[in-house]
Amino acid sequence: MSEQQTNALSTENKQRLLELFGRLLPLVDGVADKLRFVLIVGLMLIGWVGLWLFVIKHFSATITLLIVGLALLPLLVLFRFWWAFEELKDLPDIAGQMMGDAKDEIRESIKGIRAGNISKSSFLSVSKGLWSVGSMLKETRELLGSYISISTLVNPFMLVLGVISLCFFLFLVVVSIVLVILAV
Repeated sequence: MSEQQTNALSTENKQRLLELFGRLLPLVDGVADKLRFVLIVGLMLIGWVGLWLFVIKHFSATITLLIVGLALLPLLVLFRFWWAFEELKDLPDIAGQMMGDAKDEIRESIKGIRAGNISKSSFLSVSKGLWSVGSMLKETRELLGSYISISTLVNPFMLVLGVISLCFFLFLVVVSIVLVILAV
């Protein structure tokens, strides 16, 4: 390949990557925010369930800790997803290492997201967002190579675990509401 063809391919890859980042960054930011909210609320709800079991219903500490520990497992899966999304927010630095001048365009995109100029995903679309990010990251992985580790977000098994964990969170909300009614 001549140097001119290599530059044309590099420019084409840069354009593809910028287009992909433009679609990916708002989704990543929205899903990360929603997952952080789910984690905080989930921890509070699990605390409520533990309090209800131990203080109100006088279950033993062993049984209470066992139930709380099992309830924390899906939140740990969601925490791993949240951590992976937070790492993806460093895309401008990664792109800067790869492309140089495209770094500024991606930074502007992130500033727009943080300023609220781009719509974020709704709570119910988080599970759909996991799949969308997974498919976009498969394409990004071809362009980025080994610059970032995105195995959690691309692995179909982890995506299924993430959706199951979100379903568990909804179940936890229902159980907590029932426990509030029973406590009164």
